[in-house]
Amino acid sequence: MLSVRDRRHALQEADGILREFDVAQDAVIDVFSVIEKLDLELVFNDLKTVLGVLLPHGGGGIMLSTQRGAAVQRYTAAHEIGHWVLGHETACDTEADLYTPSHDREQMAQIFASQLLMPPPLVYATAARHGVRDAATATAPHVYLMARDMGASYEAVVRQLDNLEMINRNKRDELLAIQPATIKSELTLGHRPVGQVDVWPVDVRSSGSAITVTDGDEVVVVLPENRTTGYQWLTEADLRERAERRIQPPPPIAPDAVVLQRDPNWVPESEGRTPSKQDVERALLNIPGNTGATRILPLQNSPVETPGDDVLGAENALAEPTLQAVEDRYRPSWTTARASQHRALRRSIARGEPLSRMGDTSVPQSVGAVEPVPSSAADLLVGGTGTRVIALRSAGEGRSIYRLVYSSAYDPSAEAAETYRIDVTIVPSPAAAQRKRHIESALEAGLGDLEEFEDPERGAPGGAGSE
Repeated sequence: MLSVRDRRHALQEADGILREFDVAQDAVIDVFSVIEKLDLELVFNDLKTVLGVLLPHGGGGIMLSTQRGAAVQRYTAAHEIGHWVLGHETACDTEADLYTPSHDREQMAQIFASQLLMPPPLVYATAARHGVRDAATATAPHVYLMARDMGASYEAVVRQLDNLEMINRNKRDELLAIQPATIKSELTLGHRPVGQVDVWPVDVRSSGSAITVTDGDEVVVVLPENRTTGYQWLTEADLRERAERRIQPPPPIAPDAVVLQRDPNWVPESEGRTPSKQDVERALLNIPGNTGATRILPLQNSPVETPGDDVLGAENALAEPTLQAVEDRYRPSWTTARASQHRALRRSIARGEPLSRMGDTSVPQSVGAVEPVPSSAADLLVGGTGTRVIALRSAGEGRSIYRLVYSSAYDPSAEAAETYRIDVTIVPSPAAAQRKRHIESALEAGLGDLEEFEDPERGAPGGAGSE
C-alpha cells in the first residue's frame, strides 16, 4: 500500500511537468505534446491485451495500443509518462494496471496520470460547465460529457472525481457499474454508435455553434419535427430532389359540371368489418419501408467504415472532412420503438393488436418527453411533434458544415421556416496525428539535405564547383 509520501511525490512530479512546460491547467491537456517535449519516442501498434508499454532504454519510448479509442490512448500515454518521470523500469500495462493497480509503482503511475491529464483546475471548470457539484449531481451522462470534453476515459474521470472528493465511494461504484455505451445511447435517444468513439449530441440550442471532434466521432442531431404539417428537416440532397418536382395544377372544372354532394347517411362498405389478414398484408406491401416480412435496411450513398483497427490506428490516409449520415430516423412522440421494431409496430397498428409491448427499454421514458405507449391503435394520437434523430459519423481532417432546412418536403416553392447549421472541425486521431508528424519531419529532413546538397556556395553536383 502506498504511503502518503509516495502519493505526494507522484502528485508533485505531475505538477512539476505541467509547470516546467508551462501547460495551462484549466484547458484540455495535450499529453502527446508533453511526450514530445520530454524527447520520448512515441509509436502506435496493434497490441491485443496490453494498452501501453514504456521502454526506458536509450532515449526512452512509449508504445500505445490501437485497439482502444482516443480517450483511453491519452490516459494510457499519461500513465506511461508517469513511469518514465518516476524512474520506473520497463512497463507493459494492461487495463487492470491502469484502473485497478495492485503494485505500488502502478498506483503511483495512476496517481501521476490522473493529475497530469485531469488537474484539479480543469476538473472543476468542466464540472461547473456540466452542473456537477457533488454526488447527487454527478449523473452518468454528465460525467461522460466531462470525460469527453477533457479527452479522458469515463472510468478515469469517475476515479478522479473520487480522488478529489467530489463524489463518495458509493457513487463511484455506482457510476463504474454503468457502461459508457449505455450512456451514449441514452444521450442520443437510442442511437448506438459503432466502436469506441465519442458522441456529440446537439439540438436546436446548438444551431450556429462550432464543435471540434476526433476523426470517427459521431455528431447526433436531435431536432423537433411535425410531419403532419408536410414540413421536415431537409438536407442538401433532399432540397435538390425537391427542386426537380413539378407541381401539376388541378384539372379545370367545366362550367356545366355537376358537383355531387356527399350523402350524410353514406358509410364506407368496410365500416364495421374487421379487415382480414390478407387485406392487411396487401395494404402493408404498398407502404415503402419496413412493413414487409423482411426488414429493409436503408441504403447509404457511400460506405461507412466500421471503426476497427484501421480507423482507430489511422492506417488509412485521412481524406477530406466529411459528415456521413449513418442513421436517420423519425421518432414519434408516443413511442420509443427502435428502428428494428418499426415493421412489427406498423403491422400491429394495421391489425388492431395491443401496442404495449413496443418500446425501447434502453431509453428512459423521460428522455424526449415521450408519452406512455397507447394500449391499442384506436388510442393513437393523430399528429403531434416528434423527434428527428440524425447520426453523423465524422471522417477525414478539417472543417465541415452540416446544414438542414425546415420546409415542405413536397413543394419546391415553399420557403424555409427555419435553418439549422452546425460547424464541425475534425481533428485526426492520436495515431494519425503522430504518423503525420513523422512524415512531416521526414520531409523536412529530406528537403534540408537537398537544399544543402544544392547549395550554390558549395557548388551544385556536376557543376563548376564540383570535383
